Amino acid sequence: MKFLLTILALGLMTAASLHAQQAAVEPAVPENTIITSDNLELVGGDTENRFYFNGNVKITGTNLLATCDEMEVVASRSGATDKTVGQMGAIDQIIMLGNVAIEQSGRKATGGRADILPNENKVILSEGPRVEDSQGVVTGWKMILLKGERKVQVLSDPNATGDSGRTRVQLPGFKDLGYEDPESRFDNASGGSQ
Repeated sequence: MKFLLTILALGLMTAASLHAQQAAVEPAVPENTIITSDNLELVGGDTENRFYFNGNVKITGTNLLATCDEMEVVASRSGATDKTVGQMGAIDQIIMLGNVAIEQSGRKATGGRADILPNENKVILSEGPRVEDSQGVVTGWKMILLKGERKVQVLSDPNATGDSGRTRVQLPGFKDLGYEDPESRFDNASGGSQ
């Protein structure tokens, strides 16, 4: 079970790093990863084990706080099939559902769903994903973190019309670049030149 929790924590920490790389800091002393929920159900199968955490799910660990309404963890298993759980293997998938929030290192990722796929080094945030830190805010229809490629894709809703389903990045303001031509002054409010 400790192995399962360690892998789960690594997957959740990956999800929290969807925005810019953070500055180098001294590593924290690792804390135990704790998962609490109103209910936990384990369903053993011949080739996998499924853990269902329901109600007020909270994960805490080294520089990590994650919450959601429900979480499902799918892990491979080996050993005798007549036993309830069998030998725990690697985590194949973590699905966080409902009011997902993942906080780490001054960064917060929220959405309605997070799919963490450790074997693919992939994290998918969907259902209104938003990542925010001191550098800015990124929103979109779906966000895909490809850890091995050091790449994040922010996708627009293919069925939306207008600006509501488009990707959006909000950055801190920066100073005027010094161009002074009153006839071609840009008006932010109207989105164009005056």
